[in-house]
Amino acid sequence: MTQAFNSKKFVAELPALPGVYQMFDVNNNIIYVGKARSLKNRVASYFNGTAKDNKTMALVRQIAAMRYHITKSEGDALILENQLIKKHKPKYNILLKDGKSYPYIYISVGVDEFPRISYARGKKKRTGRYFGPYPSSPSVRYALNFLEKVFKVRQCTNSFYNNRSRPCLQHQINRCTAPCVALVSKKDYQKQVNYTIDFIEGKSSQVVDSLVREMEQASANQNYELAAEVRDQIKAIRSIQSHQAVETGLTDQIDILAVGRQAGLYIVTVGTVRNGQFLGNRNHFPETPKDTQLADLLHDFISQYYDEDILPNRLICNIEPTDKNDLAELLSTIKGKKIFITAKPRGQQLKLLKQTTENMHNALQVQVNKYASWQKKWDLWVTELGFNKTPERIECFDISHQMGEHTRASCVVFDAQGADKKMYRQYIISGIQGGDDYAAMSQVIDKRIESLKKRDVPFPDAFIIDGGKGQVNQALNILKDHAIDNIRIIGVTKDENRTAGNERIYIPETGRFITPKPHGLLSLMMQHIRDEAHRFAIKSHRKAFKKSRNTSVLESIPGIGQARRNHLLKHFGGLQGLKQAGIDDIQKVPGISEKLAQDVFTHLHQ
Repeated sequence: MTQAFNSKKFVAELPALPGVYQMFDVNNNIIYVGKARSLKNRVASYFNGTAKDNKTMALVRQIAAMRYHITKSEGDALILENQLIKKHKPKYNILLKDGKSYPYIYISVGVDEFPRISYARGKKKRTGRYFGPYPSSPSVRYALNFLEKVFKVRQCTNSFYNNRSRPCLQHQINRCTAPCVALVSKKDYQKQVNYTIDFIEGKSSQVVDSLVREMEQASANQNYELAAEVRDQIKAIRSIQSHQAVETGLTDQIDILAVGRQAGLYIVTVGTVRNGQFLGNRNHFPETPKDTQLADLLHDFISQYYDEDILPNRLICNIEPTDKNDLAELLSTIKGKKIFITAKPRGQQLKLLKQTTENMHNALQVQVNKYASWQKKWDLWVTELGFNKTPERIECFDISHQMGEHTRASCVVFDAQGADKKMYRQYIISGIQGGDDYAAMSQVIDKRIESLKKRDVPFPDAFIIDGGKGQVNQALNILKDHAIDNIRIIGVTKDENRTAGNERIYIPETGRFITPKPHGLLSLMMQHIRDEAHRFAIKSHRKAFKKSRNTSVLESIPGIGQARRNHLLKHFGGLQGLKQAGIDDIQKVPGISEKLAQDVFTHLHQ
């Protein structure tokens, strides 16, 4: 019999130092990870009766053991807490689903003689200037498109730029000044780069003033063509100013956070203000226990979400997060400067908060409607497909190849909330005859089961196979080999005419096909799951196919490196000329021995 957890003894042994604590259930699973300025005081609060909310009481009832780690500071505790939450995904912590980093605009100032402007994501490792972060990729793409039209700073890669002998299409459509072929002076080009930087930094009025003076000077010098170009720049900038959604009048770096809850779904919307410009919103739907208080959710979200790179100077919230002052002090330590958190803004900040809160409610309502619709479909596993209970997780597999080449398999995962994209996986299929979908399906099911066992992930309730009886039987054989009898197998295939919306469902237990009502809920659910698996498989296959077409066939020949490959191609004027050459001709190329010539000839004529 498991000994009950002695909370008094554990608390008595705790130091009053900063650190991280972990809570375990009777199965030794981590159910919660927390940080504390004083481990003794924080952990004691769980057991002295001060915590009254349902979530905390349910958590305390499940504690079978606890551990703690002392850290040098509360900042180190925050970092360790985030690492442990991401690794173990405890069910009583909030879990951020969106793992994507923020996008930036990058300008290679100080790196390239003629700097380029481009999209960047992730850590700011390169020398140059970064601007952002922006809330989404489309907002960066839109900004780059506008900057390209107005300032004509190059956006091409350096490899493309360095190999130009004549202007590219971007110059012909008046979106680049073609510095690659010296059609613009370094001074004039740098002036446009400076205008670009000033515009991104929110100094559009200063840019317009400078352009007006430049236009007047050009007109006074009777250089009317230049004056007309500058006039068009001014017109474009003023147009974007007049259409900008928010004129903030703010110069500080600010994030606006609005948290909400409806129908068991939680949302945190983050609005971004940088350099006086409102860049847009980003919605997050964290996983969190249903009884989580919004103030606690906001505290945990902020502590997990922000790091030094994206932390602004001020956070404006629609409610006050739990332990606001301690949280602000902790963020200030991470940032190295004072961070302010307020739930009572005024003036323009209040206006921005109201706008972000309204956007949060709209996004939450859309998600609730989507969730309710999916829930109706998810119940069909019991009512239409004969499951004893609603499944917690199902996985769907599809195979993709082109004439038997580069066979790839996809595994997409769905649960009661919809697609769980962080669980998606792609598999390389090898060692089979090209085009053998049965063998490919057998191999991916085997790989998937081994992967789940290795990572100690529970098996899903069902595997959906994109295919008929043949593919389903392959999956059944693999389950039998692994002695697994608690995963159901279902086949999904189109009708004889391969008509979308007319999927048939094969149930191996009965040996019969179910034909759902066209465009009914069951048909729509299966079509959506199947199409998602197909999309994900094609994505992997196309990537491999493209890579193979960008790789020379000579690279796979032992002894042929980049230098010898270049010598061969230059000597014969390309691969076609090399294929027409004999062994003696190939041997005449410097650095190619008789044996190597034989290997090249044999490889090219297999």
